Amino acid sequence: MQSDSFSQRSTIRSIANVLASTDLPGLSGSQIDELLLDIGAPPRVAGSKREGLFGALTEGMSAAQAGQLTREFITTAMSPARHTTDRQRWNDLRRLLNKVLATEGWHIDDAGELTQLAEAARTFDDIERLTSSLVEELQRRGTHERLMEYCSQELIAESLFHAISEAAKSIPDRIRILTSLTDDGQELFDAALGTNNSAPKLVINSFSTESEKSEHKGFKNLLIGIHGHYRNPRAHKTRLGSEEGKHDFLDAFSLFSYVHRRLDSAQRYQSFM
Repeated sequence: MQSDSFSQRSTIRSIANVLASTDLPGLSGSQIDELLLDIGAPPRVAGSKREGLFGALTEGMSAAQAGQLTREFITTAMSPARHTTDRQRWNDLRRLLNKVLATEGWHIDDAGELTQLAEAARTFDDIERLTSSLVEELQRRGTHERLMEYCSQELIAESLFHAISEAAKSIPDRIRILTSLTDDGQELFDAALGTNNSAPKLVINSFSTESEKSEHKGFKNLLIGIHGHYRNPRAHKTRLGSEEGKHDFLDAFSLFSYVHRRLDSAQRYQSFM
């Protein structure tokens, strides 16, 4: 479990380097002085802006005291109320801070509050995975974990085109795992979910009433549509000239997540077994 405060002086120094950077989105000296005063911290020590902030947060303090003071400084500095006229600067600060905070298992959320991550980053890949804005948004939306696993590298790289392509493949792969079939495309969906002339091997409900059979048939048609609309066209295109819009991308992942959630409760059709 992560500590309630930052345990490493090197982490606090990295935080100070972000917040007191001489370039944007770093805070000005007067802003830092005001924040230190607001949280009752000592004033900046002599030296550069970065060294001054680091010294104010650590000199003469135990590791626990320095960590707690740093937490207070971050949450005060990152209050959205302080950035109402420059949201982009707030976003940039948050992005840079989160790369540092991920190593301690922390994260600045949309409200500017520090929240714990499920894990602390141990590698550079961990940092990218835990701080990717795209991954963060998908997690906030409750995206199915199988999708996150299936195209993790594409999401980290924020390659929307390749992420959708990989995500669309996850659906037939899941069907093959559940049924032990080896087909693809409509042939797979027909064999797995049935046709007018053949019973399904896999059903998403009890498949006993006409309403349930209609829902099941509609689900199969949805999978055929996803395959035709999302997967096949991308298999014959390159990324250049085929960029995805972010809103369309997020909507597609919501649709794919719905499919996987229905497959979570799917079962083999009894008459087939």
